[in-house]
Amino acid sequence: MSGPGFLLRFRSWGTSRVIPRRLSLPLVLVVVVILAAASVGTPDRRESILSLGNATVSDFAVAPIQVELGPWGVAFDPVNNLVYVSNFGSGTVSVINTTTDQDVKSIPVPVLNGYGNGPIAVNTATGVVYVGDGVGTVYGIDPSTNVVAWTIPLAPYGCPYGCGADVQTYDPANGDIYVTNIVTNNVTVIHGTAVVATIPVGAGPNGAAYDSANGEIFVSNEGSSILSNLTVIDGALNRVVGQVYPVSTGPGVAYDDSNGNVYVCSNNVMANSSNFVTVVNGTNNRVVASIPISSSCGAAVYDPNNGYVYITDRNRPGGRDQSNITIIDPTTNSIVLSQPVQLAPIGIAYDSANHDVYVANGDSGTVSVPPQVYRLTVRETGLPNGTNWSATVGGATFTSTTPSITFPETNGTFNFTIGHQTNRSACPSSGTVTVAGGPRELNVTFSTSACAGSNKGLFGLPGATGYYVLGGFVVVIVAAVAVVIVLTRRKRRASPPAGPPPTGGPSGQVR
Repeated sequence: MSGPGFLLRFRSWGTSRVIPRRLSLPLVLVVVVILAAASVGTPDRRESILSLGNATVSDFAVAPIQVELGPWGVAFDPVNNLVYVSNFGSGTVSVINTTTDQDVKSIPVPVLNGYGNGPIAVNTATGVVYVGDGVGTVYGIDPSTNVVAWTIPLAPYGCPYGCGADVQTYDPANGDIYVTNIVTNNVTVIHGTAVVATIPVGAGPNGAAYDSANGEIFVSNEGSSILSNLTVIDGALNRVVGQVYPVSTGPGVAYDDSNGNVYVCSNNVMANSSNFVTVVNGTNNRVVASIPISSSCGAAVYDPNNGYVYITDRNRPGGRDQSNITIIDPTTNSIVLSQPVQLAPIGIAYDSANHDVYVANGDSGTVSVPPQVYRLTVRETGLPNGTNWSATVGGATFTSTTPSITFPETNGTFNFTIGHQTNRSACPSSGTVTVAGGPRELNVTFSTSACAGSNKGLFGLPGATGYYVLGGFVVVIVAAVAVVIVLTRRKRRASPPAGPPPTGGPSGQVR
């Protein structure tokens, strides 16, 4: 519509309201200003929320998997993508389908009264599962049929009745399985179904891990109470090539192939005793860190997907069983997270196909699959080298003198804040960040000037200015509506009353 008779027409619920042209321009301006202000929004929010596409955000926690009595050892078999759990109290091995997380079979294993099958390991090339009876025999489970197919007695090879044979680890370079004999202080080496070596180690060997960088096996001698140590075995020669002192030893031993370190957790259960995770450089066999932990451990495993080491917290010294696992960040050699599982976690294994961790809960008859953990890294720029700064994500606060701080997070959206620095402001200083199925980074910049938009309020205006502007908008709108109402009423009063037109004769005069 155009011309002198231009009218702005609004239609609402099937009716038409006509507003004179002299009032339409102010109203149009008001609407335009409001829409423009709304489109500007608040710069703080846009800068502080990370956009991660259409990823679904949820916390994928699997319900505990019921197995049998006293689950102990756990191992993942990459040949058939199944998890095997040895049940110490039942003399069986449970088979878990990693797709459905259901116990699909129970495999009977011959055990004697008073003994049970403990740690378990897998030949990742053939898929054969090895488990000991705790007395002096190792059994091999065929992965294609899931039945015990081989019986390997150790008595003729330096492990008589009651030697406490526990299957510990597999060396993919030589195809050997290593079995610690806690009573006879030696290690039995099995290749296929035959014993190929017996290696004397330290007192009470009770844990081992394979070092893929050096082809060595690190054996934890838990019985060496005066001077605890690790024995180092050359996998190519199957003989001892070194000892590592002093180490707080225990059954949990894990190798981190990202930094070449070996992590050993201790198993001190006496009241008032202390427990540690000892970190050993796998190349020079020297202790590089000792991390205090509150509980004695049952096992350890490295997760290459997120780069964390997991420790099962079996029980507190002199106290009751625990129900959580501890996560250690190898980049800082510090504890960063505790995840709940069920009572008395002992064995633990990593599923390389699905990137899940499986935990055997000894007192619960269950296996837990805790939510996957990812690295959320906060990186800063703008601070002088060596400045101590902090970040808080999801209620946890970490500090660092390096440009990055890493948080272990499950899937979800988390609030974050960046600690204030004297004469410097962080941008963004707070907001939310989403983790969805993988590692995430949040970049912040410290500067001496205020972060763009950081001090802006409503409509992106400084302080309370936005509220005054909003009040002005409201006043203009109310005044415009009032004027429209008044003019409409005047128009109605000036109009002739409704009724029939006047009648008249041919001359148009009224009779």
